[in-house]
Order: sequence, then C-alpha cells, then structure tokens
Amino acid sequence: MPTLDLFLALAKVDVDKRLIQGVATAEAPDRAGEICDYASTKPYFEAWSAEALKASGGKSLGAVRAMHGRVAAGKLTDIAFDDDEKRILVSARIVDDDEWRKVQEGVYTGFSQGGRYVKRWPDPESGLTRYTAEPTEISLVDLPCLPGATFEVIKDGAVEKRAFAARAELPQPEPADAAEALASADSAAPPAALASAESRPAAEAPSPSAALAKAASALALAADKLERAIAENNALRKSVGALAPEVAALAARVAALESQPLPARAALRATSKRADAALADEPTFGVEEAIKRLAELSPDARALALTKLSLAHPQPLRF
Repeated sequence: MPTLDLFLALAKVDVDKRLIQGVATAEAPDRAGEICDYASTKPYFEAWSAEALKASGGKSLGAVRAMHGRVAAGKLTDIAFDDDEKRILVSARIVDDDEWRKVQEGVYTGFSQGGRYVKRWPDPESGLTRYTAEPTEISLVDLPCLPGATFEVIKDGAVEKRAFAARAELPQPEPADAAEALASADSAAPPAALASAESRPAAEAPSPSAALAKAASALALAADKLERAIAENNALRKSVGALAPEVAALAARVAALESQPLPARAALRATSKRADAALADEPTFGVEEAIKRLAELSPDARALALTKLSLAHPQPLRF
C-alpha cells in the first residue's frame, strides 16, 4: 500500500506558548491531483487521536515529528473537525528547542500528514483521484511555499505577519584573476565541487545549555530503562525461587519411583479375583462322577479333556 504525504501550510504561531496552528487535511485538490475525502477520513483521524490520547495518559492528541523523521518535535494539543468547510484543524505544541527555532525563523512552512491510503477511487465531478486517508503522524516540513506566502506570529498579545524563509541560493565564488582560475582548474577537485564546498554554510553549533539538556534527558531515559530492567530481573528471580521447592520435590518423587523394582512377569499371567471366585463356586465331584461325565463326551472331546487333565496334574514315571 503506497504511503500518504500531504502538505498544508502553517497559519499561526504563538511564540509565548510555543503553539502552531494549521490545517491537517482538507477536501480540496492537492499538488498531486488528488482530493482527500473528508467524510471517510474523519473517523480515521478520530481513532488515531483517541489512541494517542489513551497511550499518553491524556497528554497528547497525536504525534508531531520533524520532516517525517525520528525527531519527536512535539504533540497535538487540539484537533477540530470543521464539517462545513470539510477540513481538520490542529494545534501543536513544539517542545524540541531546535525545531522550535526553525518554526520561529520561518524555515518550517507547513504540516505534512503522514500515513497510508485506505482506498482511492475516481472523483466523478473533477476527474481527479479521491481517497480515504489513515494518519500515523503529522510532521513539520520545509516544503517551499509560493512567493509572498506569510504566517501570523503572536507575541506578547501582538499579531504580526512574517514571510516564510526562502530557500537559500548557494553563492558562486569568482576567481580574482586568470592565474587563480587556472590554478583552480588544475587542482585535484573539480571547480564546481570546490565552489560548493566553500560556499556551504557552516552548521550552527547547539548552545551548551541545549546540549547539556539533551544529554541529561538521554541519561535520564537510560537510567529509567535500567531501573525497569532491574525490577523485571528481581521479579524473575523471585518467581524462580518460589518454584525451586516444587521442582526439588518433583525430582525426589521421580527418583523414588525409579528405585522401585519392576513387577514380576508372572503377575501378568495371574488369575483375576473374579475368575478365582467363579472357580471356587463350582461344585466338586468324585472319580465316578468324572468317569460318567467323560463317558457322555464325544471321543474327540473326551481325548481333549483327558489331555488337559494330564497336563494339569503331571505324574512321575513309575518304571
């Protein structure tokens, strides 16, 4: 599924509260020739914001990142659904010092909605593509605005208009004379590469206080993770200690069972108690009765009965 990246310009910046306001999405044609369907997208924004509110314990209505990267710039403090204008308005508080400085200087020019397309279909009226969006985050971006684009800045109750920062043009240094140009041409690096390297502005180094604050935040986060790991380890040790007596008792029982002798094989051929009781109930009779019963049998049955009787009562040889 292709990802969604929709840009919308910032509208207002409150310097005192570090708040920025703008449109997160609107049902209007964008630069890609698509239209966000407000009615079907609204439930996805509501679910995303409700999930963020629950996960943050009521402190955030949605994640705000920088340039769709890993930098957590801030959080949404308000989200409003304008059903009449078919747009979603958001207010974000920027907590990262570096990202807030870029907002004040007009480097960041708008919000960019990051997420995925749920579905897309042709718009019958405009011929463009209409889509349903599911957001995953909102980012601050520096996509250049049109010339003359401005945003409102509120400071100490006063409102002023400011222009977004234009994309800087790299200056092209000119050689002082022909000899310098020739020396530049004979150098190992191409002239264009040298010019680009020389004209590249040096990155602003963060202030010591900001660097110290970031280091302290990272150290506190690492300490928190270590404390959680220690707590989980102690809980695991306690669980294992509770199971140790049961495991020892089970091992002793298995050893006792293994030490018992196996039953004799004769037991497998033993007569059951029920069979013994049945034999005991049968009446006994003398020799004459036995001869009479044998006489009543057929020759084959009589031979079989005598064979069984001789095997059951073997007699020693007399000669």
